[in-house]
Amino acid sequence: MKKFILSLPFLFGVMGISSETLAHTMQTNYLFSDKLEFQTVYSTDEVAKNADVIIFAPNDTEKPWLESTTDEQGRFAFLPDTSIPGDWEVQIIDEGHGEILIVPVTEKGVEVDKISHDSQQDLHYSSFPLAPIQSLLITAGVGALWFSFLRKK
Repeated sequence: MKKFILSLPFLFGVMGISSETLAHTMQTNYLFSDKLEFQTVYSTDEVAKNADVIIFAPNDTEKPWLESTTDEQGRFAFLPDTSIPGDWEVQIIDEGHGEILIVPVTEKGVEVDKISHDSQQDLHYSSFPLAPIQSLLITAGVGALWFSFLRKK
């Protein structure tokens, strides 16, 4: 019984981990026909419907060139302006998950074979660094309460 009581702080701490810590990853696939078409899904095969899409042109990385959302199948499409050559940034963001794709564009058009994921920025679990701290604080707090309760007996 004493082991069970002492294990309760750990149990409450684990329950305090935010759902974002235990969440899944995003994957975006693309296809080029007359436009650049994207579909974003999670590792659980659930589509990222109504996710925010923010596109930045290479000549202005502060102000979005286009803001949109994915449809019910996690899809969206756009055609970059070829008069603005360079690396276009496509951000897909949904409930703390995110992905950034880099779309190279020249005067001739989209270089589809050179589209890549931006590995230097990670939007995934934007609040993730706090989750372990929150869990630790909950565990410590509940543990301190149980310890003080057991000492009084």
